[in-house]
Amino acid sequence: MASGILPFILVSITASAPPAKDGPEQVVQALFADHLKHDMAFTKASLARKSKWLSPDFLARLKAEQARPGNPDEVPNIDGDPFTDSQEYPTRFVVGKATTEGQRARVPVRFSGKGAQRTLVALLRNSPDGWRVDDLVYEDGKTTLRSLLGK
Repeated sequence: MASGILPFILVSITASAPPAKDGPEQVVQALFADHLKHDMAFTKASLARKSKWLSPDFLARLKAEQARPGNPDEVPNIDGDPFTDSQEYPTRFVVGKATTEGQRARVPVRFSGKGAQRTLVALLRNSPDGWRVDDLVYEDGKTTLRSLLGK
């Protein structure tokens, strides 16, 4: 009788094991693979699709930016694609090697297409849910996506 229960218990333990968590490079790769595959506009649908790769705080700030009423006489804070910092959407990207320090990581991403190239750095934080993108540092090395939010 006990031998019939054992296989069931083993199957239950195996089935409930948590999946392996992706490292910073894999998270950035997945985020930008999805981004370049779909509409890159800064829309609610686009942001919702990216939510699983973004930190909760970063996602909340991006949503708040989308909810802000705009002035039709002014250029918006987010003009173009904030995830690639471009007006012309890139067609390719390459994720570089992550550098980690404690619960934080930096991952360079090289975008190219239509003759233009640019490099951004994705800043990630590690949480109980795994690595999540928490900001993007633009090519000038000073401006971040977070710094543009709420201006």
